[in-house]
Amino acid sequence: MVSTSIRSGLHVASVAIGVVAASFSTQAAAINVTLPTTNIQANSQYTFNSDTQDLMQNMGISVRALGNSKQTTPGLWSFSMPVTDVSLSMSLLPLNISPTAGHASGSALGIYSEEGGLQLANFALDFKRNVLSADFISKAGTTRNFDVYNFNVEQGLHVSTSGGLSMQMSLTQMKLTTGAQSAFMQALVLPDYAIDVLGQLDFGRLDIKISPALRFNVSDKPYTATMAAPVPEIPSVGMLALGMFGIAIATRRKLNA
Repeated sequence: MVSTSIRSGLHVASVAIGVVAASFSTQAAAINVTLPTTNIQANSQYTFNSDTQDLMQNMGISVRALGNSKQTTPGLWSFSMPVTDVSLSMSLLPLNISPTAGHASGSALGIYSEEGGLQLANFALDFKRNVLSADFISKAGTTRNFDVYNFNVEQGLHVSTSGGLSMQMSLTQMKLTTGAQSAFMQALVLPDYAIDVLGQLDFGRLDIKISPALRFNVSDKPYTATMAAPVPEIPSVGMLALGMFGIAIATRRKLNA
């Protein structure tokens, strides 16, 4: 006898594939659909740029997985975060499928310094603006749907219906928005010159892959924060490195002015 969870997963996968197939048989110019992906293999892999990781670690900043997120390799800031739904715009004439949004509800990352910290939770991708947003959580409170990163699309959406619906794409050059730079500064209690550094850092890439296989024990319930967490001491050499980096950026701007 098939269990309830398996039946539920099969139903979700079947509905997702059926909706896509049905869209190709209609004469509508474009159809917007949102596919629930909590019970199928839909994952995003967020990997920090190695230079950014080194600089942040030298400053005594740590990053850890929270909620649905899982660190995939010890010592490497690379985190798997289940995709809980994806929204697509689909048209038949001409044939086109493009992403409009996606969510990783229930996933979160904690970023901590000696004197402060923040959490990013319940991630959302907006492909119309090329912005990744999240709930921004700090001691000051929670800001919902806060714009965290701008990104570039390195590999556009690739869709295959062979053997079931599968999709994959890659986002790169994730950089803090102007608002996020200030918010990170305040929450992590960084020195004033860090603002020039934060604006230059590449915070990594996000690789997304969806396949028709089933998965279990993933919740799409939004992550709720708890800010209590042990944090390391900031080494003075790390702060010196940050200061030198900031001075170099400021000097380059003056020379280019």
